[in-house]
Amino acid sequence: MQKELYLTSSNRKERIDYWLKESQILKSRKMFKLDLTQAALFVLDMQKFFTNSNSHAFIPSAQSIIKPIHRIIKKMVLLDRPIIFTRHVTSNQEKDLMKLWWRDSISANGKESDITEELPSNQGIKIIKNYYSAFMNTELENILNTNEIKQVLITGVMSHLCCETTLREAFMRGFEPFFVVDATATYTEQLHLGTIRAVSHGFGVCLSSEEILNERE
Repeated sequence: MQKELYLTSSNRKERIDYWLKESQILKSRKMFKLDLTQAALFVLDMQKFFTNSNSHAFIPSAQSIIKPIHRIIKKMVLLDRPIIFTRHVTSNQEKDLMKLWWRDSISANGKESDITEELPSNQGIKIIKNYYSAFMNTELENILNTNEIKQVLITGVMSHLCCETTLREAFMRGFEPFFVVDATATYTEQLHLGTIRAVSHGFGVCLSSEEILNERE
């Protein structure tokens, strides 16, 4: 698969407008109304494994989503809302399908599994996950329920794998999910757009980082 740098500072507005238009074709109205006082922010797998250009798993557009994620984090900190950072680590289960599928390994102790220093991960809760879903075999749902969370904002990588799977599962568990189109990224725009279309049709609301930042405190 040929990776693409499909989101840049110069084309950001154009791409966001296009993505949101595509989302509205499938669902003309937003099924959930954003309320940051009831929301938690997920920052999924923004690890050096995906953000470092020297890594074979590098996502070219990942660098373009760091700034909007950082701005959303600052907003959530000001509102004293929960922020959850995930780190994807390869399971030690011998017959784990994730390991068989990707034939790749991210060690919990390896530097590549660290969250990029460009994001203030010390300002949130960190959890380790082994699967696409951040809910599977983690304390995430308990954290959300303890904090009486009703809505979740999805940011990070990869759009069509961990972001989409986590969003779908949030929906199935009764949390209203929001997919931030310019604060999520994957290897190609086609894959990213596929998630936007699927989410809009059946699972959540697509919105831009600016919509979150402009939300009244």
